[in-house]
Amino acid sequence: MSPLGSTNDTDTKASSTLAGQRVLVTGANGGLGLATCVGILDEGGTVVFACRTDAKAAHARDQALAATGCAPDRAEAAGGFDMLDPAAIEAAVDRLSAEPIDVLFLQAGGWVWADGFQITELQGVPVERTVSKNVLGAHATLRALLASDRLAPGARVVIIGGEGARGVPGAIAKPTFANVGDFERYLAGDGTGRPPYTAIDALGVAKFCAGLWARHLAREADGAFEVLWFTPGLIGGTAGTAGMPAWKEWLFQQVAFPIMVTFGKAQWPEQAAAKCIDVLAGRVGRHGDLLGAPEGTALGPLTDQTPMQPLFSDPRFEHALWRTCEQAVGALTVAHATRHSA
Repeated sequence: MSPLGSTNDTDTKASSTLAGQRVLVTGANGGLGLATCVGILDEGGTVVFACRTDAKAAHARDQALAATGCAPDRAEAAGGFDMLDPAAIEAAVDRLSAEPIDVLFLQAGGWVWADGFQITELQGVPVERTVSKNVLGAHATLRALLASDRLAPGARVVIIGGEGARGVPGAIAKPTFANVGDFERYLAGDGTGRPPYTAIDALGVAKFCAGLWARHLAREADGAFEVLWFTPGLIGGTAGTAGMPAWKEWLFQQVAFPIMVTFGKAQWPEQAAAKCIDVLAGRVGRHGDLLGAPEGTALGPLTDQTPMQPLFSDPRFEHALWRTCEQAVGALTVAHATRHSA
């Protein structure tokens, strides 16, 4: 299990760039999302700022343009990307300009701050709310792009992961399930027989689900586009603490995160965005990879996560998650996409 850092093994990967690429970033107004958008513009790419509201998208676009001095025609603001509302996402995709998306960065989502399990019902299917925000919204976004033929052939699709998918000692419990039935009950928001609900552990399970989604999608794509699951490591100064009690959010943002950054246990969004740029540009990672920090840490060189979470390699869990996505959101159709050589 060797680190997969920014050292490239081919001249092609070393020269990969986002120049001339059109990149759609969900959650583009958040700390990591906005910092990544700035990096994409700096590298010569064009950005679609996909946010929950028009106002958030326009504000993020204006901030990024001001930071980079780029021409306005390299930035498109797109509201309506509500990760809990597939119909709104579909309508938002239909309003996009017609140019194809070369790179899709599915990084919207985050924690659900609650005292117990929350459920979102989609097409009559109950789904645990954190999984809905982090996975079903991504599924809905890609589905809409494929249905409207807006994903470029050979596109690179990256979904944000998290070290919680395989657990971080002392911080996030490793997602474990007695069997696939236990997992299916969890997906439906039933925590019977499981440890008490915590928002951070629920986020870990959601990121685990995103890994399962990426593994299955990599096979579904069948060469039509690339798929990666990627986490740059623990990030401070993001909007991920939104929903916390005000005093707790202040403590995290003003005290805990700066201390963790000082001691190398966390990073600021700009540092994490640099890693994202390498992955989005194709300088790091290959089709089907699950990349994150080394075992037991929340920060470090990019490493294959698959051996760290045995359930990543159990197809029953992968198929159960995919069934939930199809039942709650709908099936993906990739047959129309032009296949490309590996």
